[in-house]
Amino acid sequence: MTGQDAPARRIAWGHLALVTALAAGVLAYLIEARAVSLSPHNLLLLQPTAILVLALWAVIAWGCVRRTAGASQDGPEGTWPERLKVGAMVGAFALYIAGLETIGYDVAAWAFVLAGLAIGGERRPLMLVLFPPAFAAGVILAFKAMIPYPLTTAIL
Repeated sequence: MTGQDAPARRIAWGHLALVTALAAGVLAYLIEARAVSLSPHNLLLLQPTAILVLALWAVIAWGCVRRTAGASQDGPEGTWPERLKVGAMVGAFALYIAGLETIGYDVAAWAFVLAGLAIGGERRPLMLVLFPPAFAAGVILAFKAMIPYPLTTAIL
């Protein structure tokens, strides 16, 4: 491609500013947490999460800079069924959060994963029966091994 054929670049300043502000907040929080204590118990979840957020910021920022002038600035137009799926997932997440202490982390995680699969369109019965309890058990047992305080659980 020659210089005239190349599409014009247009930086998505709004998106770039938002993700940069979020990344700056995460970085400031990580620096403050490390200044207070370098204990692995205090940084067990915070530091890997902050590193992941900063890596994702780099990917998103690169995409904001590389956007071509003809690219759409808005998200895709969703149909009503797609919007209802998003609303159902938001509702399922709200029920998950509300149920963590009430019915236990394990049952709430199982129910949320099952609801997410069903809302997402998974119809294979074997996947709906096996994946949610296996995923919930793996996550809850990993958290129990890493976190020094007890989690409210009904089964595990």
